[in-house]
Amino acid sequence: MITPRQRVWQAIRHVEPDCVPWQIGCTIPARQKLEAYYGTADLDAVLGNHLAKYRPRSPDALVEIRPNFWRDEFGVIWNRTVDKDIGVVAEYRLARRSLEGWAPPDPHDPARYAALPAFLEAHRDRFRYVSVAFSLFERAWALRGMTELLIDMLEAPGFVDELLDALVEFNLGILDEVLRYDIDGVLFGDDWGHQHGLLFGARLWRRFFKPRLARMYAPVKRAGKAVMIHSCGKVQELFPDLIELGLDVFNPFQPEAMEPLDTKRRFGGDLTFYGGISVQNLLPFGTPEQVRAEVRRLRDSVGRGGGFILAPSHDMPGDIPVENMVALAEAVRG
Repeated sequence: MITPRQRVWQAIRHVEPDCVPWQIGCTIPARQKLEAYYGTADLDAVLGNHLAKYRPRSPDALVEIRPNFWRDEFGVIWNRTVDKDIGVVAEYRLARRSLEGWAPPDPHDPARYAALPAFLEAHRDRFRYVSVAFSLFERAWALRGMTELLIDMLEAPGFVDELLDALVEFNLGILDEVLRYDIDGVLFGDDWGHQHGLLFGARLWRRFFKPRLARMYAPVKRAGKAVMIHSCGKVQELFPDLIELGLDVFNPFQPEAMEPLDTKRRFGGDLTFYGGISVQNLLPFGTPEQVRAEVRRLRDSVGRGGGFILAPSHDMPGDIPVENMVALAEAVRG
C-alpha cells in the first residue's frame, strides 16, 4: 500500500498518485477549535496529513521577556498579545545601518537537532521536511524594519548585501546539519509579495535574492531533497527564475493571487503547487458544500498528472467555522 510519503514524492515527480496528497495546517485558534471538535490533540492522525515539519530551533529560540512579549534568537522582540502564532515586531534589533554588535546565532548548536532523529522515526510514512522560516527577506526586515530595509535596498545596497550574506551563512549552517539526515525536503519561508504583485519588484529581487537563493538551493538539490518555498502573494513573475534555480514545490498557491488551473497549465511541468483552498474567502465565508465542491474541482483539474498537494492557502485562521474545517478534512479523503 502506498504511503503518504510516497504519494507526495509521486506528486513532486509529476506522476499522478492514487489520490491527491493533502495537508491541513492550522493557526493556534483553529487548532483549538478542531481539537475540541475531535476530542484529541493528535490532529495529524485525524486529518490524515501527508507532511511533517521539523523546525531546527535552539531551546532559547524564543524567550518570554514579559507577558506576551518574546525575544527571538536573533534579538528581535515580538508582541504576541493578539497574534499568538507569530506576532508583530515590537522592537527591531538593527536600528542603524550597521551589524556592529550583532551576529546570527549558532546554526551548529546540537540542541537544534536533538529531537530530529525521534521526529524522523515518528513520521516514517510521511513526507518529512525541515522548515527554514524567515529565511532572507523576512529575517532581514524583522531585524531592520520593513520600511527601513526597502529604503536601504536603494540607498545602502552594500549594507543590505552584508546583512543578507550573514543570514545566508546561518542558513547554510542549518543545511549542513539537516542534510545529513533522511529528510525529504527543505522549505524556505520568505514572503516576497502582496496580493497584486511583488513588494519590491523583480529587478531588486534578482539583485539581492536570486544569487543567494542559488547558494541555498544548491546543497539541497545535491542531496537529492526537494526544494520548497513559501511566499505569499502574486509572485508568479518569478517562477521562471525559481525554476531555473531548481525549485520543486511552491506554497501557498493563493487563488486570490494566482488562478490555480491556469497557473498549473503554465508552470506545472516544472513546479508542484501546494495549497489552493482559499482561507480568505471560501473557508471563512463559504458553506460546507461549497468547500467540498472546490476540493473536488481542484483535485480533478489541478491534481491531474501530479504536481499538486491540496491544502488551505495558509494555515487556517481562527475565523473559519469549524463545520467548514471538518468539511475540508472529509472532502480531501475523496
